[in-house]
Amino acid sequence: MSEAARAASAARERRRLKAAVIVIAVIAGVLAGIGATRALWEGWISDRLLQVRALVTDLPQDRFPVAVVGLDQASLTSKRLEAIPRVFMSQAFAKAGTALFDAGAKAIGLDFVFAFSADAFADPQTGEARLKGYDRQFLRFLYENRGRVVVARTSTGIPHRSISAAAGSDGVRSTEILTDNDGVVRRHRPQLPLAASPAFVDVMLSHAGASVSEPYLPLPGARLATSVPYLSLLDVLELMDAPDGAERLKQFAEGRVILFGSTLPNEDEHLYLDRFLPRETPVGESAGPAGRPPVRTATSGVFILADLIGSPLVARTVTEAPLPLVGALIFVFAVAGALAGLNLPLPSLPLVVAGLVLTGLGLAFAVLMSGWTLPAGAAPTAGFIALMVAGVAQVAVLKRRERELVRLFGHYLSPQVIRAMAEEERLSDLGGETRKVVVAFIDIVGFTRMSERLPDREVVKVVNTVFDAIGTEITRSEGYIDKYIGDAVMAVWNAPNDVTDPEARAVGCALAVIDMLPELRRRTGQPDLDLRIAINAGPALVGDIGGETRRSFTVMGTTVNTASRIEGIAKEAGVRLAFTGPVGDELPGTWAQRHLWRGQLRGLTSETIVLTLDDTRLWLDASGPKLSLVPEDAEIAAGETVTARPTAMSRA
Repeated sequence: MSEAARAASAARERRRLKAAVIVIAVIAGVLAGIGATRALWEGWISDRLLQVRALVTDLPQDRFPVAVVGLDQASLTSKRLEAIPRVFMSQAFAKAGTALFDAGAKAIGLDFVFAFSADAFADPQTGEARLKGYDRQFLRFLYENRGRVVVARTSTGIPHRSISAAAGSDGVRSTEILTDNDGVVRRHRPQLPLAASPAFVDVMLSHAGASVSEPYLPLPGARLATSVPYLSLLDVLELMDAPDGAERLKQFAEGRVILFGSTLPNEDEHLYLDRFLPRETPVGESAGPAGRPPVRTATSGVFILADLIGSPLVARTVTEAPLPLVGALIFVFAVAGALAGLNLPLPSLPLVVAGLVLTGLGLAFAVLMSGWTLPAGAAPTAGFIALMVAGVAQVAVLKRRERELVRLFGHYLSPQVIRAMAEEERLSDLGGETRKVVVAFIDIVGFTRMSERLPDREVVKVVNTVFDAIGTEITRSEGYIDKYIGDAVMAVWNAPNDVTDPEARAVGCALAVIDMLPELRRRTGQPDLDLRIAINAGPALVGDIGGETRRSFTVMGTTVNTASRIEGIAKEAGVRLAFTGPVGDELPGTWAQRHLWRGQLRGLTSETIVLTLDDTRLWLDASGPKLSLVPEDAEIAAGETVTARPTAMSRA
């Protein structure tokens, strides 16, 4: 199989592998996103988004259609009511309810079960029913206002039979409210028709003339204890006797649904979605002389019922986003996470995760402001899981080739080149392949004499300093450091990685290395330090050469041998750089070239032309190269003396 065919096959296989990883990662992300729609953190995020909404919008000042009359601590400790046990508060409720209906209330809901009737109490000694008739006023209130008054029941408690009879079959409804899986109340799911629903909230919505058909979440702007219209039971009773009480009760109750309920601490309290909202009170909704109950972590159930009933009446609700929209976002985030995990560098993935989370939260907030509620964590979860799956696949599978290349070439090639090789599967098989390469030998001139006069440790220091600088330039020019041979470096271009214009890059690297000589002399403390570079281009055997247990990547062949031998030409010519005709043929026309030698090298049957650049930086002697031309039939071996005659021949 040709090199091009093998590269194409490897590329196709890599694309198929990437596609499979993306599909698996997306499926995993979508499943995780769907599972996250009801995760515990979703409610917390939703409540925090509601908090942000409250911070960026003004508190609604419209008249809320539901008000609360609370049985609070101020009422129970007042002189007017302190002597009355709570189970005997029915007369107070009847008086207050009648006054509120007279003030224009639409309907009244009693968030009390009334499991006992005072009429049924008897003296344990005599059996005499001393309180018989005590509830008559309350029973009359319920009976006369059937269709406008609703009494509470729960799964564990129902009103006394006399109270149920007075309220009628349509006047007793369940006040139980459903919580999300984190124990917080956030939504209401109405049962149609509202008037026949067993739910307290639905029937009160019906009495208020609401039309609600799908689940919704209220959107309070502040804590309910501070924002829902409120009067203490004591305040209502006191206003009944006050000169201006009728007018004030009218301002409070007219056109509203009124809910009676307990606002005592630790009694019928629930965590509600208002838990992070500010404590604000709308203009004109100040409480009576008894004040409001203090704001606590949990919210009184009667306030929650008021918000669930009142919010739809003033269009202050959101509904759940359509499933297709939620599914589309989960899918898009999963695809984005999979692509990022597969293609981006691993250190950047935490930033991608942060971007996914922020984008998901931003979308959820935008959707909230548009009238829908979105599971804010579902899409980011899908993206995160897909990213993790793809990232693991990148490390475990796709990066395996890159790790092998790093093991082989990490000290000799730049990371960018190694990544490109891994992408293109450019590493040759065991046994190698033949391809065009450019080979350079870079020698330290006079190394033998230097090693004789310097301590071994100093020699190593000089060599390491020089080789480090040379290696940096080779890597920068996309070359490959094949090996270090004593005082010389062998470098290759266009293997193992593909390089554009390898001849120009090799010669450019040589010029950069020669330009570093003054700095290298300073750093090493060797004023006589010099370099000699020989470059050749042509076909060579390239590959991971060796046995199954021990092998190394290298190049070999006539091209390499020729590059090594023309170093002798450079030495005799007195130049720092020499290269062959195939190299010179590919250099830019702006680089003036000069012939040094033409002939056959030992062991070769073809003619070799050796050139240099017409550049004074490359001459060891200011007068110019010592060689310009030798007889065509001359043979020379590396390191042998060359007999030459001067010539004016050159090319530019």
